Amino acid sequence: MPRRKPFLKNQYYHVYNRWLQKSTLFFEFRDFQRFLFYIWKWMEEFRDSIWIVAYSILPNHFHFVILNKEEWLQLSNFMSRLTSSYAKYMWTKYGSQTWLRFFESRFKAKLLDNQEYLDQCIHYVEFNPVKHALTDNIENRLFTSYDKNSKKASPNQEILALDWEFV
Repeated sequence: MPRRKPFLKNQYYHVYNRWLQKSTLFFEFRDFQRFLFYIWKWMEEFRDSIWIVAYSILPNHFHFVILNKEEWLQLSNFMSRLTSSYAKYMWTKYGSQTWLRFFESRFKAKLLDNQEYLDQCIHYVEFNPVKHALTDNIENRLFTSYDKNSKKASPNQEILALDWEFV
């Protein structure tokens, strides 16, 4: 595969990926919890490089809005660690013969180059479960940043402070 261009410093990106053939990859509540645990785990290591501003995790895909604080490929490294950790979990839980490949391709990342585009993307990401008819009330949906962002005290507060009940 061609090398990815370096991500720009202090820029926001819409990062997303979906499971192979749009199939379900979160079969149980515990699978969602495990994916959140890996997000939290790898954010600890990459906290100086990236910041997750918004997220939404659905049964067959996920979305993030990420502030890339450093130049080059820290964002790629974070995504690689996150997706490989979850793939290993799935191989262990459901067997390697069933799951040989999880994601359709490398993750996608679109530069959000102005405030209006950033605001629209955050709304799109957080309301993605409504778009896909998983809920009609986003306030009742787990695994999105909507609740944390709607009650956020300051715009610089990190929103991905996971509750230990989900880990």
